[in-house]
Amino acid sequence: MQTIDALTKITKARTSLILSQPFFGSLALRLPVVERLDIKTMATDGRSLFYSPAFVDSLGLPELIGVIAHEVLHCALAHTTRRGERDHGEWNIACDLAINPVVLDAGLTLPADVLIDPAFAGLSAEEIHARKFPPTPPADEPDDADDAEQDDGGAAGGGGCGEVLDAPADDGSGPAGEAERASLENEWRVATLQAAQQAKAAGELPGAVARLATDLREPRVDWREALRRFMVSTAKDDFSWSRPNRRFVADGLYLPSRHSEALGEIVVVVDTSGSIDEVALSRFAAEINSICEDAPPARLHVVYADAAVAATETYEPADFPITLKAVGGGGTDFGPAFRWVEANDIEPACLIYLTDLYGPMPQAEPPYPVLWISTGADKAAWGEVVKLED
Repeated sequence: MQTIDALTKITKARTSLILSQPFFGSLALRLPVVERLDIKTMATDGRSLFYSPAFVDSLGLPELIGVIAHEVLHCALAHTTRRGERDHGEWNIACDLAINPVVLDAGLTLPADVLIDPAFAGLSAEEIHARKFPPTPPADEPDDADDAEQDDGGAAGGGGCGEVLDAPADDGSGPAGEAERASLENEWRVATLQAAQQAKAAGELPGAVARLATDLREPRVDWREALRRFMVSTAKDDFSWSRPNRRFVADGLYLPSRHSEALGEIVVVVDTSGSIDEVALSRFAAEINSICEDAPPARLHVVYADAAVAATETYEPADFPITLKAVGGGGTDFGPAFRWVEANDIEPACLIYLTDLYGPMPQAEPPYPVLWISTGADKAAWGEVVKLED
């Protein structure tokens, strides 16, 4: 009897959402409602809405309506597919901190103990996670991630609201694969934009949801995530014939180059034409050091360049962490840094260029991956571009 009452209550809450908050209501109808006794509150994996009968019974109707909207936002923002290697409890905390303000901004009610922190207002779950749960805790402080999970509600209780689960495979055999995650993300993105458009036409689109829809149309990429993915993805442990060892080419010998499982040699170029301030340098250096601590490169070259190479530094693993400083001050030309790499017979696993991206660029793309961390323009003739944003 308890299950029937809980399900009836959820049905009533969804109907209320459709009438009063069509954006949330239309998206909620996409999720089949499933009882789960192992769930303490409510949860979603992007395919279903799970509920604990006892939890539903404990809520008033306004709170239940808010919790359903909360779970819907987990799906709309692809939280079920973007956890990666992050701790499950920490990821739940970050996701809740990202979406609870949106639910409240829409005029909905949430349980009293939900996670709210104005310091994270307007940030994505990835950005919140990076700030709240840095990869390595300070040496004089214990790793209190488990304590934080308990203090903030964690995955089990979801901060008194609900839980986000990893998306399952289409056949339910395990976690979703990369293609399945991408497909699910796209389905929710399209549905979310359609729901926002319909709610706007009806004059029922909350301001925070409107901003969310704008971000979905023009998604922001967290530069920290992009930088880490770019660097770590270059790690290899094999012989490569596609990139012959240049040290033997002059002798007519085409031998494969070898890359270790750790990161290979990495080149970091800093634009010193005056476009990069000390704050940007400091944030960029901190993220590079964090990545190098997790996956040390065989060697890291720092090149300071504007219209010419002004200075260079080479770091071995024992030399980390690196420090970056502003030197130079001339005009911008991206060619000298790449010519320096070639002239010094360096075969980098990748090159990362911190710049505003305003200046002449070499026509020929180098034979290694290039990531532009840009404080200005958002496009380059080649390579991957990510904006350095807060």
